[in-house]
Amino acid sequence: MRRSDGINKPLQTGALLALSVFLIAAPCSPVGADSGAASAEGGLYGGAFVGVGRTSGRLVDRDGAANWGNPGWTVDYSRPRFIGGALFGKKFGRGPLPLRVELDGAFGDMFSRSNQLDPQALDETARLRYQWVVTARGGFEAALGPATIFLTAGLAATRVENSVTDLDRSGLNAPWYRDPDDSFHDESTKFGWVLSGGIEALVNETWTLRGEVLHMDFGEDTYQFNHSGNNRCGPGGPRRPCLYDIDNEFGMARLVVIRRFNL
Repeated sequence: MRRSDGINKPLQTGALLALSVFLIAAPCSPVGADSGAASAEGGLYGGAFVGVGRTSGRLVDRDGAANWGNPGWTVDYSRPRFIGGALFGKKFGRGPLPLRVELDGAFGDMFSRSNQLDPQALDETARLRYQWVVTARGGFEAALGPATIFLTAGLAATRVENSVTDLDRSGLNAPWYRDPDDSFHDESTKFGWVLSGGIEALVNETWTLRGEVLHMDFGEDTYQFNHSGNNRCGPGGPRRPCLYDIDNEFGMARLVVIRRFNL
């Protein structure tokens, strides 16, 4: 079971950033080819990317029920994975700081896990998996010699799976089995904010090469285990469902090949 407080602060912050940039960019005219290095590939563009994504989860055992008697026990788990995807964008001219808006999607084997919830028995595993990640960003760019540097911010969305699996057995030599009372699996679409920055340079009049780093935060949710309430939530604790708080983040470093469309 998952509890959420509705639209969270990361989503509100990202929405305001994205809306502000889009409102500023809307009245601007496309950048021409003679506007300098920072905007030499103005107008519409699209590209593909490959890189490394780091899937990061932070779980807090609020009651100290998994790591018995240690309320607030925190477990961090992250893992780098190969990713790929595509992006589309448009540039606009406005004085010395041209604007850009972009939409991209990333896919790959994006998951991480840890068996440290109970560091003594090692029989409880937390797992985080992103099925896909999409961002909508807006930002500014500036010339840096023959290259262009840029910063963007906006909204991020993902399809995320959070789970904890507890293994038990009835005797020393008995086989292990999944205990459904102390396990859970939740799959949902989540929204958050994204920040990115990078550098790019023209290869020729059509192609551009970019290096970029992005960070996304999808906020925190609270999940229940000990669903039946048959065990105590820590020494001397009440007999009720116990609570985990899980925070989800995602980072990406990527190399992008971009083609400009002269439309």
